[in-house]
Amino acid sequence: MSSGRKLMWVIVVIVVGLLLAAIAIPNLLRSRTASTEERIRSLRMAKMVRSEPNADKVALFAQAESPSRKLIHNAELGLLVRDIRSATEQIRKLTEAGSGEIDRLEITGNGGSQSATLLVRVPASGLEDALAAFKKIAARTEREQVISRDVTREFFDNEAHLRNLQAEEQQYLAVMKQAHTVNDTLEVSQKLSDVRDRIERLQAQIKVMTHDVEMSEVAIVLSQESDTRVFGFQWQPLYNAKVALRDLLSGLGDWLDWVVAVLIKLPLILLWIGTVAGILLGGWKIVYRAWLKWFKPKPAQE
Repeated sequence: MSSGRKLMWVIVVIVVGLLLAAIAIPNLLRSRTASTEERIRSLRMAKMVRSEPNADKVALFAQAESPSRKLIHNAELGLLVRDIRSATEQIRKLTEAGSGEIDRLEITGNGGSQSATLLVRVPASGLEDALAAFKKIAARTEREQVISRDVTREFFDNEAHLRNLQAEEQQYLAVMKQAHTVNDTLEVSQKLSDVRDRIERLQAQIKVMTHDVEMSEVAIVLSQESDTRVFGFQWQPLYNAKVALRDLLSGLGDWLDWVVAVLIKLPLILLWIGTVAGILLGGWKIVYRAWLKWFKPKPAQE
């Protein structure tokens, strides 16, 4: 076999070995991670079932029904408008026309430095349409954010707890009918009053949560646009300075986040560099030794 062909086979073996290691190690890690996550999930489910007072009923209920998700959607808008009072009146009309409600309205300042803050509620099913209608009022939208929170587990846990309390109340009422002494009647009445208080508190909590799910909250901040014009052109030096400062702070924040992330992940980065360097160094040594063994010129025999 020629020396060039031997060298080619050595390189092929090394490359194939590295590829097999790159494929096998992540799969092994994923299988171990999946197995660990599955065991943790099983332990959590077992703990949840043991912690429920009616574990069998709860498990059967979970298998029989698939409750719809309960999501609370909240939004924030920052709008730049030409006239504060006119904009607030338009928002009020749009909210009422869409079967919404205004929780708070506050206007501050005078003249061209006015601003307003509104807290409105609109039906969750029409949140996107309401936001689009509110933005049409503004000359410019400076900020928009929609936040969603999943309260499905909390909602159905509260309903299950309420059913248990109501069943407990019925038991106390049955005991009350069988009480024959004053002490027994007073003791049962006290426990019945405590259960009724907890039922009313939980019903109020469920009612508030249901209202938050059905009606989305929208916080709107209105700022008045300055109409300063110079030689027929609209000039807004203060606004432009605010935008530039905001961009500067945002850029500094991104840079600082990047630096902190690099410092936190520095050990991992060094570990990866060491791993790659070790693999390359080991491969180079293997190739070099093979080269010396197979291709080193033999000393001339006398």
